[in-house]
Amino acid sequence: MSNLSQLLNEDTRPAVAADLATFADATVAEQSGISGIALKGAIATAKKLDSNIITKGVNRLLPEILGELERHWQDFQDAPTEDFGDFLAGRSSQVVDSVMSVADRNAEQITIAPLAKAYNGLRGKGAKFIEPAIPEFGRILQKHMA
Repeated sequence: MSNLSQLLNEDTRPAVAADLATFADATVAEQSGISGIALKGAIATAKKLDSNIITKGVNRLLPEILGELERHWQDFQDAPTEDFGDFLAGRSSQVVDSVMSVADRNAEQITIAPLAKAYNGLRGKGAKFIEPAIPEFGRILQKHMA
C-alpha cells in the first residue's frame, strides 16, 4: 500500500507544493461576500510581506496535513471509488477538522501581528472556505501519488 508521506520526497514535494499553492490562490480568488473580501485582503497583505508566502506555507504545513489525511488515504485504497477527492468529500467534516487543527497549531506560532489578527478574525469562517475545496484538494494529492 502506498503512503501519502511519499509526497514529501525531494523529487515530488516541489510539484505538490506548487500545485497546492496555485490551488490555494485560485480558491481564495473565488471567494465572495464580506468574508471573501476579508480573506482576499489578508492574503494580499501577507503577499506584500513575502510574495512566496503561500508556497512557503504549503511547504511548511504539508507534512502535518498529509499525516492528518493518511488514515483517509489508507481507507480510500480499499474503497470502491477511484477518486480521492470524492472520497474525502464524503468525509468532509472530518477533513475540515483535521486541516483546521493543523492551521490552529501553526497559527499559534505566527509572529507577524497583522497576519495573526487576520487569522483570528477569519478562523470562524475556515470551514466555509475549506469544505467546498476538499474534492479538488484530494484530486491534486492523488495526481501526485500516481
